Amino acid sequence: MIDVKVSTAGLALSKYGNYCAAAEAMGTSPASFSRYISQAESFAGHTLFERGANDAPPTPARRDFLQLLSRMNSAATQFEAGVSRLRSKGPETLKIGCGPLTTRTIIAPILTDMLAQTPDLHALINVRATKEPLEALRMGALDVAVCDLTHTPDLSDLDILALRKEPVSFWARPGHRLHEARAVSVADVFRGPFITAHLHRHWRTAIAGVLGGDPEAWQIVAQLPKIECDDFALVAELACRTDLVAAGLHEDFALHAKLGHLQEIKTVETMTWNICTARRKTVGFPALDGFWSHLANDFGATKSA
Repeated sequence: MIDVKVSTAGLALSKYGNYCAAAEAMGTSPASFSRYISQAESFAGHTLFERGANDAPPTPARRDFLQLLSRMNSAATQFEAGVSRLRSKGPETLKIGCGPLTTRTIIAPILTDMLAQTPDLHALINVRATKEPLEALRMGALDVAVCDLTHTPDLSDLDILALRKEPVSFWARPGHRLHEARAVSVADVFRGPFITAHLHRHWRTAIAGVLGGDPEAWQIVAQLPKIECDDFALVAELACRTDLVAAGLHEDFALHAKLGHLQEIKTVETMTWNICTARRKTVGFPALDGFWSHLANDFGATKSA
């Protein structure tokens, strides 16, 4: 059986393509890391990476071997998670991964209902817009992921629920120049400074299209947003204090609007965010099944192919 450090080193070098960067990410010395790679190649019976001055490009044999390593690591992680549940005498912990736009819109109302029904529920919520959640889901680090899966190519090992589309809203403090305009287009919003969570590549493509799709549009998109933050409490607070326009979902700004600190910018067009949720096909336990049921019943979820 291949040592876990050896397999981790192989996957890290494949990801970073550089010995020093991969060793640092793994938290080991360059000498130890190089030894792990040599052991991986000895185990595989093939040279997996070319030795260069700085980079380590993969060899043809590397792809199949690393796919096997990835599957092995995923299976091991899921096994450990399952054993941990069997050993636990307390309540199970539901591990949720989500983007910042879903916390108030989806996660908070579902957990509120679940806590009312099951007071001893334990949940761990990992909120992050910049990290792809599906690998964490496949590895067992998450039980369910709620995010935008529109451009994810392989979902064959997952159950998917496509939730109803949510409109993106734009907010600014009273007195902002955009409130004075008779008709505000989405393009008008994006031409000014704004604050929001991480903009994935497909969002940048959509914004560039709204702006005309020409080189000037892409130049504008390259500078967006002026401030990027996954904490929507901070996003809303900065929009209240500055002339930055905040972009997100309505629930993230409802309280500030009620207090009169923010006012929604009514745009001529509507942009929507495609929200999906995923879970592994082979895993189920009461808290996860309950959360999934709430998603389906409360947010109009339908199973996709």
